Amino acid sequence: MDLEEKIIKAKKGDDNAFYELISERKDILYKTAFTYVKNKEDALDILNETVYRAFISIRKLKEPRFFNTWITRILINCALDTIRKDKKVLQLHEQKGLVSLSNTLPQEEVFDLYTAVDGLKERYKTIVILKYFQDMTFAEIAEVLQCPLGTVKTNLYKALQELRINLEEVELDG
Repeated sequence: MDLEEKIIKAKKGDDNAFYELISERKDILYKTAFTYVKNKEDALDILNETVYRAFISIRKLKEPRFFNTWITRILINCALDTIRKDKKVLQLHEQKGLVSLSNTLPQEEVFDLYTAVDGLKERYKTIVILKYFQDMTFAEIAEVLQCPLGTVKTNLYKALQELRINLEEVELDG
């Protein structure tokens, strides 16, 4: 059964189809949640809330082909709700295993990169995470963030400029 068939069945109330959809995406959804909150328990709570919200509103999904962006948007909203509620200070350097940069970069540079990304403004951080950690296209990011494609590109450009500055500051401090 392909993705669209599963989504159509899930929209009609097929719990098994919905379970399969979530099972296929749980790892990437968990990693995205973890990127925001930096701890296992909160990431799992966000994932659970995301699944719950998706389950109760799957019938509202108009286009099955947008399922991935739709559920990612739900997850980001849940993550931001958790952050606002808990007022946690995010520290990206605590994150382990999200990106296999350790194979290509020395550990210290990976730490510096996480620190620099963590220093970005929230909207820039979200775009960087979606583009480089989830390998989303600009169009998919625009759909998830519900903003124009040009805005995504502009914000990514600004994020990368800010990231360069953050990396230079980390280098100067270190």
